[in-house]
Amino acid sequence: MTTDSLFKAAVAGAGALLGSMYLDSRFNLSKDLSVVKAGLQTKRAAERIAEQGRINVYYRFQEKAKANPDRVFLVFENKEYTFRYLEKASNRVANWLLENKVQKQDHICMMLQNHPTFIILWLAILKVGAVAAFINNNLSEDSLLHCVKVADAKMLIFDPKYEQQVATIVSETPYLEKVAYGEATEQGELPPLSFAMSLTPSVLQQYSDADLSDDLIRTTSDTDKAMLIYTSGTTGMPKAAAIRHTRACMGSIAFCHSMGIEPSDRIYTVLPLYHSSASIIATLAPLFGGATVVLGRKFSAKRFWGEVAQNNVTAFIYIGEMCRYLLAQPVHPQERSHQIRLICGNGMRPDVWNRFRERFNIPRIIEFYASTEGPGGFFNVNNNEYGSGAIGRRGPLLRALVPQIKFIKIDSVTEEPLRGDDGFLVLCKNDEEGEMIVELDSAPDTTLRFDGYYNNTKATDKKLVKDAFRKGDCYYRSGDLLRLSADGFIYFVDRVGDTFRWKSENVATTEVAHAVSTFTGIVEANVYGTLVPDHDGRASMAAICVENESAFDFAGLANHLKRKLPAYAVPLFLRIVPSMETTGTFKQQKVNFRTQGIQLDQVPQEQHVYWLRGETYVRFDQQALDSIKNGKAKL
Repeated sequence: MTTDSLFKAAVAGAGALLGSMYLDSRFNLSKDLSVVKAGLQTKRAAERIAEQGRINVYYRFQEKAKANPDRVFLVFENKEYTFRYLEKASNRVANWLLENKVQKQDHICMMLQNHPTFIILWLAILKVGAVAAFINNNLSEDSLLHCVKVADAKMLIFDPKYEQQVATIVSETPYLEKVAYGEATEQGELPPLSFAMSLTPSVLQQYSDADLSDDLIRTTSDTDKAMLIYTSGTTGMPKAAAIRHTRACMGSIAFCHSMGIEPSDRIYTVLPLYHSSASIIATLAPLFGGATVVLGRKFSAKRFWGEVAQNNVTAFIYIGEMCRYLLAQPVHPQERSHQIRLICGNGMRPDVWNRFRERFNIPRIIEFYASTEGPGGFFNVNNNEYGSGAIGRRGPLLRALVPQIKFIKIDSVTEEPLRGDDGFLVLCKNDEEGEMIVELDSAPDTTLRFDGYYNNTKATDKKLVKDAFRKGDCYYRSGDLLRLSADGFIYFVDRVGDTFRWKSENVATTEVAHAVSTFTGIVEANVYGTLVPDHDGRASMAAICVENESAFDFAGLANHLKRKLPAYAVPLFLRIVPSMETTGTFKQQKVNFRTQGIQLDQVPQEQHVYWLRGETYVRFDQQALDSIKNGKAKL
């Protein structure tokens, strides 16, 4: 090559480099490319699994167990569990299941605590080709009965710890075989319960710990279910989301690549295993990457950093409320002296994000947006303040490659999608709040698929909107209001049902909750809209936990909120509560608060209600309520 040719090539190369640098600085294409790369890796891995006929989730465990049988996969309260131990233990349970006539795609409800027996039972159910229905272990009576019935369960296996809860549904489920198995039966003998046999070591010792035949799962199809995972039930009875083997595998692979999980990693979770964040992200993703799972019994803000340091944790899975609880704790001597390289989760509030990173020395935060049952999702791999607070990023490249994800305008009163004069949905512009919807694809190896809620056609149909942009199309409704910024970052605004309208303005509960919770003396806040007699819409109301009600600065709070919020969003009512009711995954319950509102005969007498009068909050009593009803009080 001549000198002139070399010069021209160098100039062209420099021009291409400078051009790509300019495009990246303007559009941040490198972030889009990293997502595309992870997506392609996930798709290739899923295709290989399908080609090999090894779709069943159990194969992910089998591959690691045969390659490194003596490697530790699980750590629980200082005890290590190798692949070999878990394999043999689950083989015995699987053989017991087979003798009890459990067949392919039978549904087995399992109500266990965070304990190695959860993993053992789950593996056993997978090995025989059955479907594990993960029951929230906080349930009893009607809600527990609902979950068991909707699953069409053949058997309910529960930790003896939950004997009293299960007893509440015994009389209504005489057809359902019930089995006690869990921590108390892992090493010890437990007498049979009045309504259930106990699956103890002496019983299981009668069954072989040898590997089961692959014939039971080799025929697993693209449509076969791996698990039923219930929604948390913040707005009613839990719904059972059908999780196919293909979806579970693709989800675990995607998180493995996005987190960059290596065999040297030790992934810590205290989230309940019955939830997808713990079962798929904190268990299956590390399994795919060959890492070790450090399982905590339950979340303790006081013990958290000690357990992280003691177990040489390199990453943990969070729910946003966990991070807020940790920030509220006094300084812990080990909160910065750890080996954590990243944390991954969802729901971290923007006001918590950077404070959490800086205080606890967290190099990388991976916030994701996804639902247990829904298609589509986002990641925000965040290393600094740029993009902090966002639930994901969707730059121009991703928008071009995946146009099926859209943001649409919603009628805040009916909570239904707005339609234009042409009858089709109305798209949001950048920085406009709108509900995320996803065009559905029925292909088995796609992430843009919605398998619906098991035995609940009505709830499934409610998640769909048809004829959205053309006749015959079908989109999944996320139920979440999101905002896409001009630079491609996506921010969570609220649930559609959590946004209310007051004085012709839309009020987002997250915005109000952030303002309320940052005031001194407030431990926790839950914001919702309350109906007011003879008024349109819903007024802003906050249930709050305070350190000391008698010494609380109500005037200071009123002044703080008036400064932080537009007038229509300032809470007009407060309700003092001793603690906040949450789901098993720390999501706040709003239904009861919203239903009771300011109806004093429905609010417990010890929970005082206040209302905003002038520059402070004062007690709200029946006389005050009457003044609203007769129109004497102005709001």
